[in-house]
Amino acid sequence: MGIGYILIISVIVIALLATLAVGFSKENKDGNPEYDRKHGKKWTRLSLLYVIVTVLSLVALFWYIST
Repeated sequence: MGIGYILIISVIVIALLATLAVGFSKENKDGNPEYDRKHGKKWTRLSLLYVIVTVLSLVALFWYIST
């Protein structure tokens, strides 16, 4: 059971770090100067997506463990 928790949490953390690395990369900022000015809605949607995926993943994990 513990390995499932570790695996799910690891995937979520790796995905979050990779997303932040791309979002704050120099190439991304240089390639699109509007990115810094219009990122509020993007970060809100991305954060909401992470919350939804995290909750659904944990629900699926708990359901799998209990059956």
